[in-house]
Amino acid sequence: MPAPRTPRAKTAAKSFRLDEAALMAVEKEAATQNITPNTLVNQLLKQFAEFDRYARRINTVKLSSSIFRGLLAAAKTDGLIEVAKNAGSSIPQAFVTAKSGKVDVNSLMDHVRSLATYAHLCEYSESVDSHTQVATLIHDYGLNWSIFLVHYVTAMFEQLGIYPNVEMSDRSVIFTLPQ
Repeated sequence: MPAPRTPRAKTAAKSFRLDEAALMAVEKEAATQNITPNTLVNQLLKQFAEFDRYARRINTVKLSSSIFRGLLAAAKTDGLIEVAKNAGSSIPQAFVTAKSGKVDVNSLMDHVRSLATYAHLCEYSESVDSHTQVATLIHDYGLNWSIFLVHYVTAMFEQLGIYPNVEMSDRSVIFTLPQ
């Protein structure tokens, strides 16, 4: 029996005038990725629609992964935990309020998915059953990043009175929420 098909997103035809250099860059990158320019532009617009326009409102900074790793390695654990708790208790709420107009478990989980998908801060996987929702965040940034994620996610959900069960290693964080 074939697997059920995921419904395709609804599309709409629209015409834009593009800067010639930007169009050439899109066509070159699409060829590099072995996708059509239309697919690449759609991915870029989706990233803008779902993440970048909100990230800009909270002054997100883009860094290379080597700089990010270096900053994490240089950070003292106590300071890192304090920053994570402060950030987790305010930034996700601002982000999801701007995006969906409400702060609830689903909007916060969407925020974590967006951080994985668009900010490339981790790989995200999730499983849900009738009693729990388990999210796994896998990364290559070391123990300090796991410590940060634990305290960021915990503070984020504590704002709703939810206290996730958290496990971590130097490359992953797993948090479990009751359903």
